[in-house]
Amino acid sequence: MESIWTKTCRLPEYAPIDHSTAADVAIVGGGLTGLLTARLLKDSGLSVLVLEKDALGRGASAFTTAKITSQHGLIYTKLLKTLGTEGARQYAAAAQKAIACYRQLIKKDQIDCDFSNRPAFLYSTLESETLKQEAESARRLGLPAAFTTETELPFPVAGAVRFDNQAQFHPLKFLAGLLPGLTIHTHSEVRKIHGHTLEVCTPEGSFEVRAKQILLTSHFPTRNVPGFYFLRQHQELSYVLALDHAKPVDGMYFCIDQNGHSLRSWENLLLAGGLGHRTGKLHPGDSYRQLWHTIRQWYPRAAVVAHWSNEDAVPHDGFPFIGPFSVWTPHIYVATGFCKWGMTHAMTAATILADKVLNRHDIQHDVFAPQRLHLRAAAGPFFTDAASSVIHLVLQKPFAPHTKKRAIQKGYGPTCTHLGCTLSWNPADHTWDCPCHGSRYTEDGRLLRGPASRSLCGLHDSSADL
Repeated sequence: MESIWTKTCRLPEYAPIDHSTAADVAIVGGGLTGLLTARLLKDSGLSVLVLEKDALGRGASAFTTAKITSQHGLIYTKLLKTLGTEGARQYAAAAQKAIACYRQLIKKDQIDCDFSNRPAFLYSTLESETLKQEAESARRLGLPAAFTTETELPFPVAGAVRFDNQAQFHPLKFLAGLLPGLTIHTHSEVRKIHGHTLEVCTPEGSFEVRAKQILLTSHFPTRNVPGFYFLRQHQELSYVLALDHAKPVDGMYFCIDQNGHSLRSWENLLLAGGLGHRTGKLHPGDSYRQLWHTIRQWYPRAAVVAHWSNEDAVPHDGFPFIGPFSVWTPHIYVATGFCKWGMTHAMTAATILADKVLNRHDIQHDVFAPQRLHLRAAAGPFFTDAASSVIHLVLQKPFAPHTKKRAIQKGYGPTCTHLGCTLSWNPADHTWDCPCHGSRYTEDGRLLRGPASRSLCGLHDSSADL
C-alpha cells in the first residue's frame, strides 16, 4: 500500500544499531512525534538516540492526510462541558501553539515540505445548530472560528465552522528536513525495558542502550504494563483516495455527518477520505470502491491515482495521552491516542515531552496527563470497548491456514499475538485486523501495526488459497 507521500518522497535508510551504548534520551519510534521530539532535545544540547523497528516514517506519518489544525471535529463544546473552561483552554491553546511551532521551525530551517496556510472547515449537509454552538464554543476559547454557509464544495451544506490561518504540508518531506544531525537506528526493535536499560534486537543480534530518559512515541505502546494503554483506547481505520482530474479545493474539510467525507488538495490532486470504522469491525465489501462510488457523483471525470488507509488510536475520553508512562516509571514518557489529529498532536507531544525531559514546567498540560481520570467523558466508550474485547476473546473459533477462505467467509480468522483476540479479515486492504486493540497483519501474517509485537505463524502456507 502506497500513499502519495510515500510515492513522492523516500526517506534515507539508517543502519541498525551494532553495539551497546548510552544516551541522555532514547526515543522508541521513528515517526513524526519521535523525530520532532529528538530534534527539539538535540537542539537543547542533549544526546538523543532514535530507535525504529522498521523504516523511518512508515507508520501513521506516511498515511495521514496531513492537516495541521486546531479544528478537531466537534470537540470544543464537549471540552467545555466535561473539563470546564480551564481544561478546554489548555487543549485549544496547545493546538494553536502547534501550528505556530510548525511555521517557526519550517521557516528557521528552510524545510521544503509544501507547507501552505489554509482555512479548515467542519461541515454538515444535514444540520446547522450543532455547528453554530461549536463555533461559539471555539470562539470563547480564543480560536479563529466562525459559522458560515459558504464553502467551495460541489454540493450544498447546511452549515460549516471555518477556522482561519490553519495549514497543511507534505509529512515525509517535513520529516526529511528534521533528520540532519540526528542519531537514528532503523530495523532496531526494542523488545524489553528494564529500568533505564533497553534491550534492542536487530538482524545481527541484541544490544543494550542505557538512557536517563526513555520516550515511547510509536503510535500505540507495545508495552502493556504498567500503563495499560490497550485498555484505555481503541483503534479506528479510515480510507483515502487521491484523485486526478478533480477540481482541487483551497480549504481543508471534515464532515460531522455519519459516513461524511474529508477533503483537501495537494498539488493538482484531490484527497478524499471517509468510511471510518473501528479496526477489526467487519466492514462488508471493498471500502475504497464504496468511497469512490460516492465521490464520483461530485467528480465524474476524476481518476484514482493512489489509495491507502490509516489507523488512529482513540482514547475513551477523546484526548491524547502525553506525559509520564506511569507513576511507577517516572523516567519513561509516552505519547499516544492522537484521535485522528496526529499532525497537530505530534507537535504538541514533542513540545510537552521536551519540556518534561528538560524539567521546564512553565505551562500546564493537565488535559493530556496520562494519569488523568475523566469518568464523565470516558465511561461509555470504556464499556463498549470492554464488551468488544470480551466477545472476541471468548468467541474464538478454530483456524488453520487451509481453512482461510472459509474463515473469511464466516468473518473470523487467526488469533492475535497481542492478547489472543480473534482477528477479522479486511477485504479492502487484504489484512487481518484485531477488533480488540487494533493490531494489523498482512495476508500471510506479517505484523503491520501494534500493539502486537510478533507476526502470526503459519499463514504463509501455500495451501491457504484465497
